[in-house]
Amino acid sequence: MTDGVRIKVDGLDVLDGTLSHLALVNYGHFTAMQIRGGRVRGLSLHLDRLKSAHAELYGTEIDSGMILERVREAADDAPNSYLRVTLFESDPGKVRVMTSVRPAVDPSTVPMGLLPVVYQRPVAHIKHVGSFGQLYFGGLAERQGFDDALLTTAGGEISETTTANIAFIDDDGTLVWPSAPSLYGITWQILDATLVDAGFRTRKQSVTLKDISRFPAALVTNSVGVVGVSWIGEIAFDDVEGVQAVADVYASSPWDSI
Repeated sequence: MTDGVRIKVDGLDVLDGTLSHLALVNYGHFTAMQIRGGRVRGLSLHLDRLKSAHAELYGTEIDSGMILERVREAADDAPNSYLRVTLFESDPGKVRVMTSVRPAVDPSTVPMGLLPVVYQRPVAHIKHVGSFGQLYFGGLAERQGFDDALLTTAGGEISETTTANIAFIDDDGTLVWPSAPSLYGITWQILDATLVDAGFRTRKQSVTLKDISRFPAALVTNSVGVVGVSWIGEIAFDDVEGVQAVADVYASSPWDSI
């Protein structure tokens, strides 16, 4: 689709036609992970995510071994980092893998403030590269003094933030995940596999903005980890201990060698 196209950025030619395709077409998917000492949490979950998303977006079966090799190459060069692995096809059936690393990111110790906005990610169950809406509303939230935007339907049903899943802690300590369409994040999956054994109860249900005042605590989860939420709009949360208990369970989950 980009054959014969010449692209310049800041007056300099972009020589790699593969990157030109990704920049112009903006169709692909990715996973993101924190690497520490050449290890990552939920490695098989990341590979499964890439495999299922690629089959849905392109109808192509990917070689998990090849993807793992690209991850290993990146981890060898940056054993303590934040790694993003993006998959796309510049030609039908030709799987391309782009890895990018940046400095490692640790979860914030300061709870977040979230601005509710009416927006739902298209094809929300896939971690895809179409991020204009998320970037727009995330920037809007920051300009209004919040840390991120909380995505809701027009009726006020909560799904996720622009970059993370959100969960609420009920009065009895149950962790409640909103059931509106969202990404089933890797950290969420890890918590699903570990919280019950740690004595926690979890459930998934519809949560609206009208419901949140009854929850004593809220938290967000993504590849960085678990971070508390201090306020959503004008609603404040103060159960720091409940959030910390969930964060501790996640922190005790195992790391996989790459």
